[in-house]
Amino acid sequence: MNQILHILRYKLIIFIRLNTRFDLPGLLKNIGSSIIYIVFASGAFFFTKKFVWFLISEIKIGMFLLHEFISIILFIFFLAINIGNILVSYSTLYKSNEVGFLITKPLNPSKVFILKFLDNFFYSSSTLLFILLAVLAGYASYFELKFTYLLILIFLNFIPFMFSAGSLGVIILMLLIKLASRFNPRKVIYGLVFTYLSVVFIFFKINSPVSLATTVMNFYPLIDKDKYLRELISPLIKFLPNNWLSETAYWLTNNNLSEAIPLIVLQIGCSILLFSIAVSIGKHWYFKTWLMNLKLTADNIALRKNSKSFFSFLNNSLFSPRTESIIKKDFWMFVREPSQWLHFLILLFMIMIFILSVAGIRYVGLGNFYLQTGIYLSVFLFNLLLISTISLRFVFPLISLEGESFWKLKSAPLDRYYIINKKLTSWGIIILLISTGLSYFSNHRFELQIELMAFVVNIIASITIAIINLGMGGLFANYKEKNAIRLSSSQGASITFLINIVYILFIVLLLFNPMSNYFLAIMLTRGFNMLSILYPLIPITFVSFLLIGVFIRAAYNSIQKDF
Repeated sequence: MNQILHILRYKLIIFIRLNTRFDLPGLLKNIGSSIIYIVFASGAFFFTKKFVWFLISEIKIGMFLLHEFISIILFIFFLAINIGNILVSYSTLYKSNEVGFLITKPLNPSKVFILKFLDNFFYSSSTLLFILLAVLAGYASYFELKFTYLLILIFLNFIPFMFSAGSLGVIILMLLIKLASRFNPRKVIYGLVFTYLSVVFIFFKINSPVSLATTVMNFYPLIDKDKYLRELISPLIKFLPNNWLSETAYWLTNNNLSEAIPLIVLQIGCSILLFSIAVSIGKHWYFKTWLMNLKLTADNIALRKNSKSFFSFLNNSLFSPRTESIIKKDFWMFVREPSQWLHFLILLFMIMIFILSVAGIRYVGLGNFYLQTGIYLSVFLFNLLLISTISLRFVFPLISLEGESFWKLKSAPLDRYYIINKKLTSWGIIILLISTGLSYFSNHRFELQIELMAFVVNIIASITIAIINLGMGGLFANYKEKNAIRLSSSQGASITFLINIVYILFIVLLLFNPMSNYFLAIMLTRGFNMLSILYPLIPITFVSFLLIGVFIRAAYNSIQKDF
């Protein structure tokens, strides 16, 4: 333990010294970052409080249905942390230069494992914790939750919940490396994807939010009779940590601590059990799997050298030599890093699940235009959040991933506009295709004007979000970091994500009045001026073009600065 504390002490000292520069640019950047965090925390607080009020007072979904929706969101949140931790842990535990350095020292590998696991968890979860604190504060403020109950919810529920997801991710990672050393690594990865696909499919099959909402609303106005409505929930769901967390919040808001205590004990016990299993497996397997990963990496390199690819630099191309060199280099940097393409496949998988789940959105909430508006805008919001996630994960690191060899690009006969435009082209096309697909499957059951409006807004917003991420990636460029996942979890990435959310909420707020009027007209079977749906395009287009100009200029200027 003394060795771990010793290393943590000096890691903290290094972090403070590297992040507390007293020059004017660094000071302005820190002040700007603090302002953005404070503004976002305040916005998240008031938005959560207002949104809960809207669901309870206006739509009148009831406490039971509200907390079941929270449970479903927490399930997705658990999977996101779990999958993210698998990818980040692979980079930090098996590919980090620091691990290679520590392994050569008189330090037990199990201590290296614990050190990097904790470092990885708190590094990648700091922004999530910040967002959660703001959201929880808004939730607690609306229900006038006791301060002690809020602390219980945070420290005895949310943090153990996140810790369970992280520990499970590390366990799965070591099992994957063990299996990959005996079987074909690709088959192992396909098996993992199939397993997650099956888990999500089964969860939504037995706990569909659309079916649940429809069933509960049939009991209206008796929608808070918890004793009877809880029979609608499958017994399998009651054994999941996300359900323990949502039920704990339900009982605490009802000032019933005695009902919440068993759930709290289960949550803490689950996190301790999973962490203990992770440490035990790490003690016996970590060094062995670290060596296995070296062999797997070497075998993969040898296999690539003996194989031919249609995208090889040796093949002729339709692109000009300058364009070909930039696009093919970015392509191979992406393909040769397993965490890159694996994460992308997982995000595509989540998009497919989302598309399947919104197939019947046109007919949900009939008879309550507020409910229909809320569901429609929630889907619209989630579409843009998916685009934001992809942009943050793959566009934000583009400039930094050039590394210390950036001088080659700067010394080449290429102007900065050409470099930035070509680096954005590939991912820009992919993001636009995904955005178009999301827009179509979310709106194809609506009138043509609604579909057209959604398509135009999605395209404009997707381009803007991608350029925001590219520009912020240039402002917060770190040419010494080779890990794309750590780049997309850095302070600059956190600020970028907050800017994306503010921009997305701006769009959703502008769409609220016209969409609520549209659903009200349908409910009252009266005429509706479809042209009013298109009015929000004017401010959205103006603000988007303004942001595009600012952040594309930031990306261009980032090429010129020294590093």
